[in-house]
Amino acid sequence: MMVTILSGLLLFPFLILILLLIIAKKIRIKKSKRFGWAVDVTTPFFVITVLILLRAIWDQWFVFYIVALFCIVAIILATIERSKAKEFRIILVLRKAWRAYFLLMACAYFLLILIGITLQIIR
Repeated sequence: MMVTILSGLLLFPFLILILLLIIAKKIRIKKSKRFGWAVDVTTPFFVITVLILLRAIWDQWFVFYIVALFCIVAIILATIERSKAKEFRIILVLRKAWRAYFLLMACAYFLLILIGITLQIIR
């Protein structure tokens, strides 16, 4: 039973995001920081879910591409930050990269769900 619940949560990371938002409210994290905290904690679940969906659809592991994508996003954001700010803060760049990665993984999640359903209907 516990494995089923964990599998369901892993397959639907938005449920984890909602649960974390509820927990953040209960432990009284400031309203302004609540969503950012939940997004930061949920991002690894999105990465794992996207990898599982990629494996299920195309029967290959794409870990290298996911890591390379993160590095590219971080490099682009570091370049932008370096050109804008006088003082370069790596923590700020990594936080922006992590949140941008959340957005990319959320979009990839929805696209992969649609692709998986479409391919399943075609087969």
